Amino acid sequence: MSAVAFIVGFGKGVGSAVAAKFKSEGFKVAVASRSLVPEEVEKSHGYVGVKLDVSRPEQVAAAFERVEKALGPANVVIYNASAFASAPGGKADPLSLAREDFLQGVSVGGIGAFYVAQHANNGFKRLEKTPDTPPSRAFIATGNALPWVDPPLPNLLGLSSGKKVLANVVESCALVYAQTGKRFYYAYEVSPRGGLVRSPDPTTHASVFWNLYNLKEQGDWAVKFTKE
Repeated sequence: MSAVAFIVGFGKGVGSAVAAKFKSEGFKVAVASRSLVPEEVEKSHGYVGVKLDVSRPEQVAAAFERVEKALGPANVVIYNASAFASAPGGKADPLSLAREDFLQGVSVGGIGAFYVAQHANNGFKRLEKTPDTPPSRAFIATGNALPWVDPPLPNLLGLSSGKKVLANVVESCALVYAQTGKRFYYAYEVSPRGGLVRSPDPTTHASVFWNLYNLKEQGDWAVKFTKE
């Protein structure tokens, strides 16, 4: 029975590269995003496609139900969703960011990850009941260095707030669930000097995520890496 990968936040960059990597390794793949046309990805890539707004908990529940009915519970869930908006007033005026943009950054970047992690964990529990040795189970989030940037970047208040929520969700889950064989990671690319990367490398992400899935133990929840 083939393992299942579910990529939430599928697009032309990291999401696409990660989906292709797991498919090349023999996984059945499901993908989701707000703008996705399910029929197109099913025809062009052979993926199960789901249209999904992660800020809507009812849509998250329906997406996981759709994937499990089609493929079974996901062995690995990749959270690659985010929302970017810069404050019009720049670094000197973070509160010039529109309320809707701030809420979108936090909802998509962090709160949606909580919803997705809940359903991922429920699927992991169902995988525990398989007759053979329970398969590897992992939740991997695409992060960035914003939670650790000091001083912060005020113009990116929405994005950085969302990533901080995401990092907190992952850290808490890794602390508690690692002992049950369920692993949680916040993986983020940095520049050679350890700084923020504005154009993440999709191929490197795919390789790092694949290696994280294949780890036998949790290890560090925050995984920093550079372009290969």
